[in-house]
Amino acid sequence: MEEDRISLSDIILTMAEQLKIIVLTTFISVFLTFTYVQFIQTPQYVSWATVLLPSGGGGNLGVGGLAGLASQFGVNVPTGASADLSSPSLFPELLSSRTFAEKILEKKFYTKEFGKELSLLAILTHGNKPPKVGKDTLVTQALGSLGKILEFDEAPSSTFNVIRVTTSEPVFAKELAEVVLSELEALNRFYKSQTVNEKTDFIEERIATVKDDLEASEQALKAFKEQNRQISSPALQLDQERLARDVEIQKGVFLTLKQQLELAKIEEVQEASIVQVLDKPQIALGPSNKNLKLSVLIAGILGLGLGIMLGFFRSYADNSDMGERKKIRRIKHFLKKKIKDLILDRRVSGIVSVLLLMGLPYYLGYKSKNPVFFGMYSAKMMLVNTVYVLGLLFSAGLFIYFFRKKS
Repeated sequence: MEEDRISLSDIILTMAEQLKIIVLTTFISVFLTFTYVQFIQTPQYVSWATVLLPSGGGGNLGVGGLAGLASQFGVNVPTGASADLSSPSLFPELLSSRTFAEKILEKKFYTKEFGKELSLLAILTHGNKPPKVGKDTLVTQALGSLGKILEFDEAPSSTFNVIRVTTSEPVFAKELAEVVLSELEALNRFYKSQTVNEKTDFIEERIATVKDDLEASEQALKAFKEQNRQISSPALQLDQERLARDVEIQKGVFLTLKQQLELAKIEEVQEASIVQVLDKPQIALGPSNKNLKLSVLIAGILGLGLGIMLGFFRSYADNSDMGERKKIRRIKHFLKKKIKDLILDRRVSGIVSVLLLMGLPYYLGYKSKNPVFFGMYSAKMMLVNTVYVLGLLFSAGLFIYFFRKKS
């Protein structure tokens, strides 16, 4: 038991013996990480705007009074925050919608990558080259890239929301964030105006109907009084009170509708957006995805740990007794033999070929959301299908070769 114990001196001695591989592994890890982060990794710059959105939906001024009024005529008007497109709660969906994308994709921006002003649609798709597909296809392709560029953060614990724009150039990110904010406000005003116009039309229609009912009630009360100059019986008094009550009700409804119409007209001319901007977009001072010091530090720690592991494994392989060495050689032998048997077994290649052949229609017939190749596949799906077809050809070729060889 005393001989099997490993002391600290044994660990330090092993590390000293394998110092070369530990230092080399650490250097390789640090060098590759530094080279990638500093020279290869594409920098990403973030520009954001902090906005405050009201808790209720837009375009609902005076709708509570209108709901009680409309219910008298059998019309159901919701009193809560209606789910119309001017509602602030729908801003994340509005930001990722095709309607919003089509508006900002037409805007032009200057980028250092292309050296001139291009539309956002061209920047995200064909660049300086002439497009090979129609505009609808280009917009569909750009939607995927736009979803990665634009981000709407809703913090549950905060009343503020953040609209982030991430691009490879700081000035481009800032200008795009300003355009996104401006177009978002314009689109919100459009839907808000549309909602108010619908409400105004409804009120005007009801005013015309209620006005006719009020005039009819007044005429009925007037005719009753002309026919009954002296009212002495309880029945006549009851009829007069009923007619007078109808006139008062119609008059109250008419006045309420007139008030709601004025409120709606005020809201219609109110062009101010419900979006309040706390922090406007700024030019980023540095890339958000690069932290050279932290990356090198992590790479150094990981490389050092990997080097120590390799060093101990190498020391164990070199210094173990004959029985352990024989076990290691047997493990290597079995691994090589079984891998070779797995590749050369025609039953395995036959089963794999049949399964891949059965799944081929599903892979080749799948259409990506943002196709790039053949109007069907995205770049990732094209790579998957290429590897899939090569695997099918390889397994089928092995099966045919060994089948012929055996026969």
